[in-house]
Amino acid sequence: MEVAERTGRPGWAGKPLRQLSVGELTEALVYLEECEPADDALSRALAAQLAERTAAVC
Repeated sequence: MEVAERTGRPGWAGKPLRQLSVGELTEALVYLEECEPADDALSRALAAQLAERTAAVC
């Protein structure tokens, strides 16, 4: 059984920001907006990391 299944947390929840894929970053931002709207610092960090990754692709 995967850790995420045992803990009820998303699989990306225990990873450092730099190790998250673009899909995981997007999923984390959506999750935070829906479930943890008070965590502005984490949301900004995720958004910055996503912007950095997508800018590097273009």
